[in-house]
Amino acid sequence: MKAAFTMYAAYNKWANNLLLDCCAAIPSDDYHKDLKGYFHSIHGTLEHQLIADRAWLQRFTGEGDPVTSLDESICGDFDDLRARRERLDERICGVVEQMREADLLRTLIYRTIRKPLVMQQPLGAALFHFFNHQTHHRGQVHSFLTQLGHKPPALDMIYFQRETGHGMSRDEDKVETQ
Repeated sequence: MKAAFTMYAAYNKWANNLLLDCCAAIPSDDYHKDLKGYFHSIHGTLEHQLIADRAWLQRFTGEGDPVTSLDESICGDFDDLRARRERLDERICGVVEQMREADLLRTLIYRTIRKPLVMQQPLGAALFHFFNHQTHHRGQVHSFLTQLGHKPPALDMIYFQRETGHGMSRDEDKVETQ
């Protein structure tokens, strides 16, 4: 299972970089425009993703300041958000790389943010949510960009796998077709 999470961490970094490259090329008005999404704008959605990722990493590792609100504004502008995102993605890759298979089975106990409940689940199950949550919000940003007339890149994992080789068969394992 660890190999899958290592791939997800690398995919997350790859997809975030592509999406941020696209966002860097759009006008600031589009980037901050209220598009009636849950987090209003592209910036708001990307900022929420950043905050949620910080919260989960603190739960996974016990390191870093606990997040007390998923709605706070922590990034002043795109450049600040991008720099934080890049540092966080490096940290995510490092945290996952340090995990062992046995770690994925340990029980994670944490307190929720919006409704203060104590939860427990295997770390591996929480990691699946963590990476799925990121994909969900990248999809929202992708849709926002499209609505605004921009052409965001394809972020499907298969493109990442083909580009990087993660999750692909080795040549000697490929089945010959006629």
